[in-house]
Amino acid sequence: MNPNLVLDTNILISGYLWTGRPQQAIRIVKSKAFTPLYCRESIDELIRVLSIKFRLDSEEIFRIVFDLQTMGKNIRIISKEQPITDDITDNLFINLAIDGNAKIIVSGDSHLLRLKEYKQIEIMNVYEFLRRHL
Repeated sequence: MNPNLVLDTNILISGYLWTGRPQQAIRIVKSKAFTPLYCRESIDELIRVLSIKFRLDSEEIFRIVFDLQTMGKNIRIISKEQPITDDITDNLFINLAIDGNAKIIVSGDSHLLRLKEYKQIEIMNVYEFLRRHL
């Protein structure tokens, strides 16, 4: 069984829209080395950012969401941990990792990265993830 991990919204968007390290991370995940976790709230955020900030049409958004859902695992969020106070919306990814039994969160978000680790979940940037898993 592949280990679970969480890719935050900025890693997913960068990986799907441009070439570079986030795209390499998604390729590693797709190679079945990991199972990415998602939840209704993380999908809602992804759709919101893709449609409002990047103005993708519904077909392009569907393709991205479908790809993530095909390779990933849907988790129902129950945990209500709040270790991040600067931007409480980032706690979604902590709770997703807890409830999905993930040991890694890959993020580009400074609030998450500042934690480095939370409840035995490593929080790392994409460069560190690739350094360890390429």
